[in-house]
Amino acid sequence: MDNYMIDKSPNEKVALNEACAAAGMFIEANGVYDFLQFSPTQFDEFIEAIVTAYVDSLQTQRVDTEGVRFP
Repeated sequence: MDNYMIDKSPNEKVALNEACAAAGMFIEANGVYDFLQFSPTQFDEFIEAIVTAYVDSLQTQRVDTEGVRFP
């Protein structure tokens, strides 16, 4: 997995791990282990689960900088 993104930040690495976990949970929940057997709707939901987990992870890790002044 480390070779798919160039210069991943630590936060991106965490987000990728969480996205992978979401993919695995989706597959387990649906019981379909062959991507060729996914219906178009299942494939859309699979991608949505991955992207949502990745974005949610990054947002959760976000450092609150409101009120911080930078020179």
